[in-house]
Amino acid sequence: MKKTVLGFIASFMVLSAHAQDMKIKKGAVLLNGTSVALLKEDKRTCELSTLDGQQVLTFFITNKTKQGVSAPEEWLKFISPEGAVFELPDPQDRIVLSNTKFFAYKLLDSKPSLLAVNGIKKSIIANLFAQGSCPFSAKWDSIYTVVKKMEKADEEFTAQHPFFINDDGDIIINKVMVGKVLINEPSLGKRNYYIKDRVGNQVAEIKLESWTNSENFSNITTCDDRKLPFLEYKTAFKLSENEMAHRMVSKLLANGYTLGDMTEDIKQRLANKAKAEEQQAIEEEQQLVNDAQKASVNIYNVPGKVVLADGTTHEGNITIIYESIEKKMGKGTSGILDLDAPAMGSSVKLTHNDANGNTEQRFKAADNVTVYAGGKTYIGTKGSKDSALRNAGGSSSINIGTRHSQFFEVLFTDGKGNYILQHPLDKDELYLKLKDRNRAIYLGDKALLGTRSEKTRIKLTAEYLDTPSMDVAKYDTRTKEGLQQLIADYAKK
Repeated sequence: MKKTVLGFIASFMVLSAHAQDMKIKKGAVLLNGTSVALLKEDKRTCELSTLDGQQVLTFFITNKTKQGVSAPEEWLKFISPEGAVFELPDPQDRIVLSNTKFFAYKLLDSKPSLLAVNGIKKSIIANLFAQGSCPFSAKWDSIYTVVKKMEKADEEFTAQHPFFINDDGDIIINKVMVGKVLINEPSLGKRNYYIKDRVGNQVAEIKLESWTNSENFSNITTCDDRKLPFLEYKTAFKLSENEMAHRMVSKLLANGYTLGDMTEDIKQRLANKAKAEEQQAIEEEQQLVNDAQKASVNIYNVPGKVVLADGTTHEGNITIIYESIEKKMGKGTSGILDLDAPAMGSSVKLTHNDANGNTEQRFKAADNVTVYAGGKTYIGTKGSKDSALRNAGGSSSINIGTRHSQFFEVLFTDGKGNYILQHPLDKDELYLKLKDRNRAIYLGDKALLGTRSEKTRIKLTAEYLDTPSMDVAKYDTRTKEGLQQLIADYAKK
């Protein structure tokens, strides 16, 4: 509550601060003390003119479309002296005491703004009139046309299946009472209508803001939570003469709500609704999974092949999982102590169809296999960001157990078993893998915390090569070119 009050006070102070910049003096709008336009307000319609009295436009707030349809939202409608029209969203109301100032702020706050400290924005206004865009009228006239067609279909149905409502609210079909219309007035100026079946089950309701009529695009809410759009119809004290009640029952009957005893029907509808919601939840969850998969570096069902250490080749669709989809969806845990991170990317799944149907095979990165998929080559090896704790693979997770072999993408090979690699989760970070070493290592300048020093980088390179005769300081191990030169010189030793 305290936050709400403080927020209101803050908003009021901001609005008040803006209000001090504007004054209305003898019909003139002054911004920062400068007269910029003339504005005349009469019965909530405003006429905007230049300072010499030339009319530019009239405007007002409305919810009436070009076809005269009442809509459930309001907007600004502008009319030129020649009769051209355009519409803009209604900006948030300012807290002011003057009607003229209230409407002047509408011009100032509109998007695009039509009034500024240098005067009326005539070119913008001229363009808007030339375009003649009326998005609100177009939107609600279109919806009205659709709903009107639906209600015409309701009329045609009930013309073939007539009913009668008596003054007691009884709904009569073929001289049999099948349901009842009930009215409740929860507060002054409001009225709720309820339709019940013959045994008292509530079939539908509609809540009105007026005693005298419904409103366009009101919704009838049914027992299974369907929203049936409803237009504007007059009410009456006598239910037998109440067009709104008659139209409501007509819509229900036309939409399959038969009245009578709907006990079992309602149970089935609710069961169907629950089933549909469950299916929708499953589909939404699957869509989230699909989106997470697309956003991941994982490889899913990409045509390719796996070549074993003995040269045996298996062709099919390749899948390698480098990161947890659950974690990408916010359903798992992650961080520095990411226990399953080292195991990610440690195997490849290959699926293909043969005489026995769909066959699935798995191969481990530790088994010295080579994978070809999507135009790229992957080899299995252990990898680390340094010679101690940190694993390869995105999160730089700390290795507190056995470091697993993972599939790395091959960026370069000299054909002699020496490689420049990249882990899919470590984009732009290059790993060196030498033929006679059992792991790949990152020798760039990124560190777990901050930047790795050149001294540390040279030290790690020297330890990994273990070749005293090579001056490792001359190689830029941060670049592909530097690592290629290192491999070339190393291969000569």
